[in-house]
Amino acid sequence: MKVYGPRWPLLFVLVAGVAIVIGIAYLPSQPSGGEVPAQGGAYVEGVAGEPAVVNPLYASFNEVDRDLSSLLFAGLVRLGPKGEVQPDLADIPNVTQDGLTYIFELQPGLFWHDGETLDVEDVLFTIETIKAPGFDGDPVLADLYRDVEVEASGDLTVVMTLEQPFAPFLARAATVGILPEHLLSGVEPSALRDDPFNRQPVGSGPFRLVELTAASATLAPFDSAHQGRPFLERLELRFFRDEGALLNAFLNDDVDGALFRPGLDTDAILVIDNEGRWVRRVLHTTAYSLVYLNTLSPVFEERFVREALQRGLDRTVLFERVLEGQALALDSPIVRDLWAYVGTPDEYDFDLVRASALLNVAGWTLEDDVLTNDGVPLVFTLSVSDDPIQVAIAEELARQWGDLGIQVELQVSGASVFVEGVLLPREFDAALVTVDPGPDPDPYPLWHSSQAFGDGRNLASFSDLEVDRLLENGRQTTSDGERAEAYRAFQKIFGEEIPAVLLYTLTYQYVVPAELQGLSPGLLIGLSSRFSDAFRWYVETGNEEDAVRTE
Repeated sequence: MKVYGPRWPLLFVLVAGVAIVIGIAYLPSQPSGGEVPAQGGAYVEGVAGEPAVVNPLYASFNEVDRDLSSLLFAGLVRLGPKGEVQPDLADIPNVTQDGLTYIFELQPGLFWHDGETLDVEDVLFTIETIKAPGFDGDPVLADLYRDVEVEASGDLTVVMTLEQPFAPFLARAATVGILPEHLLSGVEPSALRDDPFNRQPVGSGPFRLVELTAASATLAPFDSAHQGRPFLERLELRFFRDEGALLNAFLNDDVDGALFRPGLDTDAILVIDNEGRWVRRVLHTTAYSLVYLNTLSPVFEERFVREALQRGLDRTVLFERVLEGQALALDSPIVRDLWAYVGTPDEYDFDLVRASALLNVAGWTLEDDVLTNDGVPLVFTLSVSDDPIQVAIAEELARQWGDLGIQVELQVSGASVFVEGVLLPREFDAALVTVDPGPDPDPYPLWHSSQAFGDGRNLASFSDLEVDRLLENGRQTTSDGERAEAYRAFQKIFGEEIPAVLLYTLTYQYVVPAELQGLSPGLLIGLSSRFSDAFRWYVETGNEEDAVRTE
């Protein structure tokens, strides 16, 4: 059976900074004793950047737009803290046995922020806009919906039919925010980006927009929110030109909290941690760094050599020397905390003795601190982009592997040459890359053998018939249990074959006032996912018998 090929562009994240891991602080989700969350209070968060097009169909282009869209709009379904699909405007859909047809039942009594009723016509309008030839929004959405047939069945039922089974469809497509047909029906898809609606958006999310200026966005709770009325009486995002200005505003108490990207100054972290009024949480995204090993290269044909490179790498030293301890080690090609993740640290732990033994088994012997096989030294080229942090990481990898007797030569290229001239044509022995597979754990584009050539994203040219079968099943079945089992087995084989050296995922620092409660730690599936439970946040409490909340 044919399965979908890549449905989104491979993202090569050229890391510009780092962050520090000191510890993860968990916030209590409920007050103690007989107190319960109460309505009232405010929270002001600073963000680096400014809004451009506050519309979920364009939000992928701008991080601030994405933040606001996540608070103002709702999708058919949403993602939970581990990337699991949860109900939103609709229940989890019924899916036909062939995996082609998704039947969404909207919740009854849905409303827009302006009081109008939300129904299937809004859903159809949103998807038809995405499918329109003139649509210039998120190209990934356009690709996902291009061949999907959408129709209504009554006022509350939406039926979507795919051409082929594609289990990641829910996480990647059905989470997009729905637009109000009654306000935008007269706008051509090609003109939607420039429509005034995007500066005065009306959504159906937990918060509604009160005011949007060049300096801030003020939000108020939506009384008719389908999740229940939020507790906070005001949620404000204030905009700053860059991370430095954001940090200054935070330390000067101009904002209550902020999400700091990798690279937050060590001294600032010490100040934050020494202040009891703040709580810092260390979070990470779905992006991670690894070294692709070209399995078609003679030096990496032998599995023992590939495993020796992983075992012979002390990532703790790497983090301390280059990233100042500001990273989390990977032990799976599926990032930790995603629902399909299965940790296997034993497969990736540093073990210099075992690494040397593996190289000996593969026929390499150490002579004068150089590994040779029949007089031929073990040499390979490590390709890397010219980003300073990436180069520093590559240099440390070369140093550590050099201690094993392996000669590593660096090849540094500009970003565009690195991608178009080195990675995609597979003109490398090994390559240091950061990728972001996105919200669904689907490893098909990165590891299925059909993607090992041409424009495919299997850059290691890895080929394994059982892996192919598992990844195909993971895409075709709609059973969460079967998908989890397929990906568990895939991760086991990956740990045995090691077609890439797994390195790390960088961390972000989310700092909020200690009195802000109700937050639940989770994977950052996109930075805006920190707001996924904002309707539960609170700063005020009351007695249980006096608490009133519309659910």
